[in-house]
Amino acid sequence: MPQEHSASVIGLGYVGLPILHLLSKKKINTYGFDIEKSKIDLLKSNVSYISDLKSKELNIINKKNLFTMSNLEKIKDSQYLIICLPTPFTNKKPDISKIKSAFKKITPYLKKNQTIILESTVYPGATKEIFYSYLSKKFDLGNNFFLGYSPERISPGQTDKKKFKYFLENTPKVISGYNLKSLNKVNSLYKNIFSNLCEAESLEIAEMSKLVENSYRSVNIGLVNELKIICKKLKLDINKIIETAGTKPFGYNKFYPGPGVGGHCIPIDPLFLNWIANRNGARSKFINLARLTNVRITNWVIDQIFKESPQLKSLKISRKILIIGLAYKADVNDTRESPSLKIFKTLKYHNNIVDYHDEKIPKIKILNKYINSVSLDKIKNYDCVIIATDHSNLKKNFIFKNAKKIFDTRGVYSKYNNKKLIKL
Repeated sequence: MPQEHSASVIGLGYVGLPILHLLSKKKINTYGFDIEKSKIDLLKSNVSYISDLKSKELNIINKKNLFTMSNLEKIKDSQYLIICLPTPFTNKKPDISKIKSAFKKITPYLKKNQTIILESTVYPGATKEIFYSYLSKKFDLGNNFFLGYSPERISPGQTDKKKFKYFLENTPKVISGYNLKSLNKVNSLYKNIFSNLCEAESLEIAEMSKLVENSYRSVNIGLVNELKIICKKLKLDINKIIETAGTKPFGYNKFYPGPGVGGHCIPIDPLFLNWIANRNGARSKFINLARLTNVRITNWVIDQIFKESPQLKSLKISRKILIIGLAYKADVNDTRESPSLKIFKTLKYHNNIVDYHDEKIPKIKILNKYINSVSLDKIKNYDCVIIATDHSNLKKNFIFKNAKKIFDTRGVYSKYNNKKLIKL
């Protein structure tokens, strides 16, 4: 018989691997599954491929319990099946095919009294849409098989306990269930690994809450990105203005502009919300406008770079450019939807020699070619540098001293003033 608190995590990416690690830390017998054999091989070699977990932290994971999706026998030994798979937005609609495919593969191993918990970002109604038909035919769903949804609330890059307050373990965790028995089953496991659980009244409320959280962020980032353009016209420093406004202790949260937005959440979740709204005859004009503002700000940054240095746009002259930071945000090794990539490709298209420096991403494939991160020691060889990501270990004094020209898209040098510094 399966242990009361044994679990399988399906999908060991930016969400699944930290959850697997946390379950292992809490001494819950856990199996991990991923479709990519390369990930399983790295984990078994004690090598982490995500920035939020150091390789030495993988020691607590039982390497004998890691498998590819072609070896699913251990599903039968798990009381809980936690699904953490990507849900991209493709062909103008949410793509839940990876979840459906994984679910189809595990169905032969499902047993009575197991609980499925979906962690992936989905639209309201998706959890039932994916699982209900099969589970309700094979089991008495809600009585001898249970279904829950719990949206992930991982903030990549926030691992410094001296700097940040909330982490995976102590961030309030929303849980929901197909019925009360299902909710209680989710609670029974998650109360052992998360310090604060928040029960949603339904699967749909929990699903929608995830989209609301990230649409809120998208709207506020869109606002400050638009304000950045206005302040540039007024010759005012947007970052200093945000710091000043942030002295208000109520009714205001600080959001900072940048060269655009990346990752899976901020660029994608508003699309889910817009799609489900249109599907039900509603409009999300405000949310969609914010999303478009965040997309367009990257083009504005590129235009400003060309305006300040027209020679970078010339197809006849090659200039050497160093982009500092390819990750979409500070202290992660994730380049999904990163604005840095668009900046890189555009500058490359204009016949420039473009390199990058990012210690989190030592190698990457761009424009069908693998390139390596270059050392900052070579910074004097470049006509200009573009700070696109502000990792916490950024050598800003060294860069400021040695770079010929700096385009700062992250407010790193908000307190500096110099002719070679262009704040964007």
